[in-house]
Amino acid sequence: MRPGMEGDDLQARMRQFISRILKRPVAGENGSDLGHLTRLVRRYTVEQQQVPKDLVDLVALNYLTALPVAPSGQRYVIDRTKVEVRLE
Repeated sequence: MRPGMEGDDLQARMRQFISRILKRPVAGENGSDLGHLTRLVRRYTVEQQQVPKDLVDLVALNYLTALPVAPSGQRYVIDRTKVEVRLE
């Protein structure tokens, strides 16, 4: 904990962070793989209190049963700033 940061202040900041993450619009919200994967990444982020490095982290903790196959010539990447999944 940072000096001068009380437990209540830390909890309040964490609640604000979680609220911001959960309220962000999800790209591909029409039920696409990107939308589903983004929701799982955000759930992981809230529950584990950190953004996963990649989708392997989600498989390791059973958020996903297997790594999804990206369209040919592309790969799934987690945008750690927006906390969403995109294709590259």
